[in-house]
This record gives sequence, C-alpha cells and structure tokens, in this order.
Amino acid sequence: MTALTVDGRAGNTRDRTNTLLQQAERDKPLDSRQKKAVELLCAGLVPKCVCEALGITNSTLQKWRSKPAFKWALSDAMQVDADLHGMRLRQLFGKALDRVNDLLDDKNPHIRLQAARLAFEAEMQICRVAEEAEALKALEHRMEELAHAAIHGSMPNEVHDAEIIEGEVESD
Repeated sequence: MTALTVDGRAGNTRDRTNTLLQQAERDKPLDSRQKKAVELLCAGLVPKCVCEALGITNSTLQKWRSKPAFKWALSDAMQVDADLHGMRLRQLFGKALDRVNDLLDDKNPHIRLQAARLAFEAEMQICRVAEEAEALKALEHRMEELAHAAIHGSMPNEVHDAEIIEGEVESD
C-alpha cells in the first residue's frame, strides 16, 4: 500500500500503512477462523461465501473486517499475492515477447503482420501506462502542495488545475 498523506511539516510525508500496522500490533491477534477468513477473502471469495464456509454471520465478518489486525492481515496477504503474480506475469511477458520476436521472421506474411501488430500494441500499452504514471505522479505532487498550503494557511492564488479543466470544456 502506498497511500501517502502530508504530516504537518513542510514537504514531509508518512505512509498511512505505518499507522495501521501500529494499530494492528496493539490489537488482539487473529484466531484461526479469522485467519481462514483472510485466506478466503484473499482467494477472491465474496463475503457471503466466506460467512457460509466459516459458519458465521455477515455482521461477524464485518466486525472482524473493522479490526486493525484483520485489515493489516488482509492487506498484507493481498500484497504478497500481487507481488507473486506480478513476478509470474513478468516472466510470462518475457517468454511471450521472445515468441512474438520469432514470429516476426515467419514465412507466412499474415503471421508476420499479426506479430508486428502485437509488438506495436504492446509498445503502445507500455507508453500509455508510463504516461498515466507520470500524470498520477504530477497529481500527487500537486495534492501535496495544496495540502501543505492548507495546513500552513497559505492557499495559492493561482489554481492551475482548474484552468486545465476549464480549458477542456467545450462551449455550445
């Protein structure tokens, strides 16, 4: 989790997950059924199925989910899964890219064309993701600037974000 917030001092940020971790450490440890609930939720089961599997009510599951230790365990388990799947996808991407590269030299012109199209689409997607990451980073920076200004009571006179939005609106 990478949710950042501005902490009262100029330019300093702290990770909200640290607060959740501290709360979780003070919380009572999860029992075996709560751990199983984390496992089932992480596996993608909907809450209703988790309740049925564990023989609990929906309100019990909601109560568990509100506890910092449960939130932390679920967040941690999901992050581990995401990391593992990400590594696996990167390996598969490398193999797929090698295969597309081989197909670019195929005797059949239709196969070569499809391989070229796949390579082009992959490159376009990579560029799109990079552009979106750059825009997100710029927005996060702007939010930090505005939060810092609000904390210190010095809101800027210029609001560039509104000007950008206003420029995109078409008039009739």
